[in-house]
Amino acid sequence: MLVRHWMTEQVELAHPEDDLTNVAARLRGRSVRQLPVVSQGRLVGIVTDRDVRSAPDSSATVEMVMNRKPVTTTSGTRVEDAAEMLRGLKVNALPVVDGDALVGIITESDLLEALIELCHLFEPTTLLEVECEEGGVAVQRLRDLLERHHASVRWLSAAPGENGRQLVALRVDAPIGHVPERELEEAGYRVLSVVMGDKSARVRERSRRAGTPSAAGARHPRHHG
Repeated sequence: MLVRHWMTEQVELAHPEDDLTNVAARLRGRSVRQLPVVSQGRLVGIVTDRDVRSAPDSSATVEMVMNRKPVTTTSGTRVEDAAEMLRGLKVNALPVVDGDALVGIITESDLLEALIELCHLFEPTTLLEVECEEGGVAVQRLRDLLERHHASVRWLSAAPGENGRQLVALRVDAPIGHVPERELEEAGYRVLSVVMGDKSARVRERSRRAGTPSAAGARHPRHHG
């Protein structure tokens, strides 16, 4: 799963000249702990509720207290890598920047939502991670294969792998008694992991196999069923 699937795109912004009284009110009103700071359309910093509280006086501006070198991520970063950055740096959010453009922000709350989706705490589904070749036609073959076995693909996403391959994650509803990973392996796919999605979030990791892969997935946005 990628940052673009979980980030907030409509970002509340601050500007260097904004007074901190106004920023504090916006932080409270939006129930957020930080605002990216932009100037002339470019990200120039980030201001947090802690920065506001530590201001020398109420007449201070954002420029006086903001972090001028915020750590950022990109929309194509894997969510687990973004989570490691948040944990390692002890920050609550990362601005998402593609090129010079601020395209969103991803927070601890966003990543917790991704974790819940990944673990399937609320729905009896199965999360599969499959190594495949590249190609949009191939990912459709994967979907068609599962649907021929009466499974429903709830969402699918893919990230680049090694040697021209992709890692495809997909959440599947399958009838009782059907084992989607077995059906994929019999068709030549390499299944890397399986997460069984009941309320106890049972997880069983499969050892990596050297089976012959047969298809690949193109990058797709997250879909909710």
